[in-house]
Amino acid sequence: MKLMWIGGSHPRHLYYINQVRQAFPLAGAVLEKREHLIPSPPEGVDPVDRDNFVRHFQDRAEAEAAYFGNQQPPSENVLEVSEQDLNSEATAGFVESIGPDVVLVFGCGLIKGPLYEVLPRHTVNLHLGLSPRYRGAATLFWPFYFLEPPYAGTTFHYIVAEPDAGDVIHQVVPELRREDGIHDVACRAVQASASEAVGLLRVFEREGGWTVHRQQATGKNFLASDFKPEHLRMIYNVYDNNMVAHFLDGKLRSKTPKLFRQF
Repeated sequence: MKLMWIGGSHPRHLYYINQVRQAFPLAGAVLEKREHLIPSPPEGVDPVDRDNFVRHFQDRAEAEAAYFGNQQPPSENVLEVSEQDLNSEATAGFVESIGPDVVLVFGCGLIKGPLYEVLPRHTVNLHLGLSPRYRGAATLFWPFYFLEPPYAGTTFHYIVAEPDAGDVIHQVVPELRREDGIHDVACRAVQASASEAVGLLRVFEREGGWTVHRQQATGKNFLASDFKPEHLRMIYNVYDNNMVAHFLDGKLRSKTPKLFRQF
């Protein structure tokens, strides 16, 4: 099995592929340089929303440092690209030159032509969200905003032209602990997914593929523009980032997801 990765440069992205690399050699990688992990708050927002925005993204950076440590990019035949160059002819040519059997995708921008056309059938995206309920952007945030912390999970799916809409291969949710804040859940979702990615590749080696579940259009495709600093009031001003404890104590009612899994 010739394995390739296309992904982003944030600690969570590098942790994922570095865990996989411990079990399976990489034939090559495309590394997209991502935006700064701590964005600046928008202009003109209320002070409470500015404070929440700064807190939220500072806490995220600190959580990623604590959970993932100092991650280094892969060293095997790596093409570094910008967001603008991800879907270029040069990137497509690089992938074609490697000829991978399986491509893992995590943390890069939306893959489009001409890159999309040269990817093998077994190109699998790790989506940080339980599709189809939570598709698109910030989909580990929205379960908390909608008071559904058990739905903060991930989905391995085949890539198709529409974002996060391919057949589902496997889904993961982390164990919820009383002390968890929103970023603890997100980080441990990535940790669990990295471990289970290795299991999925072992299934592929043994079986030559996976059983899949066709997605039904029963969720929402969230856009990056859907998120506003005001949404953070639910996390920090109403629940003081303590929503998981409320859920585990029975003070917050939520359904639990039915997952599709290979093992």
